[in-house]
Amino acid sequence: MRENVNLTKHLQYNVERFPGQRENEVVKLIVKKHWIIYVRLLREFIIFALVPFLSALFFTGDTTMGVRYFVYFFSLIYLSYFFLVIFIRWLDEMLDLIIVTNERVINIEHVNFFQSSSSETNLDMIQDVKAEKKGLLGNLMHYGMLEVQTAGEKIAFEIQDVAAPYTMSKRILDLRDEAIEKHNIRN
Repeated sequence: MRENVNLTKHLQYNVERFPGQRENEVVKLIVKKHWIIYVRLLREFIIFALVPFLSALFFTGDTTMGVRYFVYFFSLIYLSYFFLVIFIRWLDEMLDLIIVTNERVINIEHVNFFQSSSSETNLDMIQDVKAEKKGLLGNLMHYGMLEVQTAGEKIAFEIQDVAAPYTMSKRILDLRDEAIEKHNIRN
């Protein structure tokens, strides 16, 4: 039940216009990742950022000044590379989203730093939306995986670490039902 309360907070990620938006198309839902990804990135940051500081502490005792400068220089190079890797990982996580409009579902997936992919399907073509929470942390923090499947055998869209996955799946299915009903009324 707590998941419904968190949904309004997660929907504050507001996008009214996006590239490729059709005329009279309205954004109904944005599915984005849970804030737990920041915790994972922070954990990696702490682990890998300690390496140069520990090596600097280790080599500051009875070592010569040349060795210390080499360690400091290596630490700066290491930290620069590490910050770049963490920034790219953050971009990869934050730029993955699913936009649900009144007509279609658009999946934007950031594959790597130089590559992203976008795919879409009409809302009335959705067959099933599967939500799944795994593990103790996923159940306590209300995040998990969301799969949107069309008539094909293959999963159309999948996004990991989604906030409130069961609520999001129900909302997408409700929007699909509205689109099908609207389509049937026209015909």
